[in-house]
Amino acid sequence: MNLPSTTTRRLALATVVWGVVFAIVHVYWAAAEPRLAAGLYIAFIAILGLAGAAVAYGFLAGRRDGRLRLLARLGAAALLLGVVFGTARWIADGSLGDDGAAGVVITAYFLLGGVLYARLGRPYRPAPPGNKPARGVVCPLCARVA
Repeated sequence: MNLPSTTTRRLALATVVWGVVFAIVHVYWAAAEPRLAAGLYIAFIAILGLAGAAVAYGFLAGRRDGRLRLLARLGAAALLLGVVFGTARWIADGSLGDDGAAGVVITAYFLLGGVLYARLGRPYRPAPPGNKPARGVVCPLCARVA
């Protein structure tokens, strides 16, 4: 098993933290929900957050399994679809309605999670051997001198 690059480790760690915070907030909301059915639904969402954190932890551990990438992409799609539908509802209503500033913050948090999982789900393509620029040449992608 190859160790992931520093960038992948940081991305995976940020995604793990995102998933754990997501789960903790949903557990809090589930505990505060007076209706049992709604509380169980919110608790299920918390479990999905922990499952997402476990997927991101797989990347942190250096796994490059296609199934993990697929799960990361599915998580990204679900989160980003939530952002699209929530924003479309606001646009259709012409206002934030009862959501207010908290709704905007939650939507931004979902957007961040969607971007993190989408980035983790991108295909892994190692650089071909011997594909390093000559010494003193500026890399066109990152503008660093090699």
